[in-house]
Amino acid sequence: MSIIDFTTVSELAGDKVSRQQIDRACHRYCWASMFCRDKDVLEVACASGHGLGMLARTARSLKAGDFTEKMLRMARLHYGDRIELSQFDARAIPYSDRSFDVIILFEAIYYVPSVEKLGQSGFLNR
Repeated sequence: MSIIDFTTVSELAGDKVSRQQIDRACHRYCWASMFCRDKDVLEVACASGHGLGMLARTARSLKAGDFTEKMLRMARLHYGDRIELSQFDARAIPYSDRSFDVIILFEAIYYVPSVEKLGQSGFLNR
């Protein structure tokens, strides 16, 4: 597998963004934080972590990861050890089955080949 630099197509901490981009992120994470209240949550493809703080305030537990170490470094600079951040591929999530009540994957599913396999994972507590 070739390494792809997703920093070139992702909104990163410190980037100049439009009001529309801020509104979309705010709506997305406001909805998710209500849905994730008191649940064990994993955000896959969290990028530089711009929505993790909001999720952390409502979720029972929160873990997050991204494919690109450079983006995880940005998230770690901001969150320190308050949120467990790991580098992983969305096709190989490193947690056991039924580890989470909710898995979030915003603005990245179109980068995942074989998306149908994601729906067959056993990571969710059903």
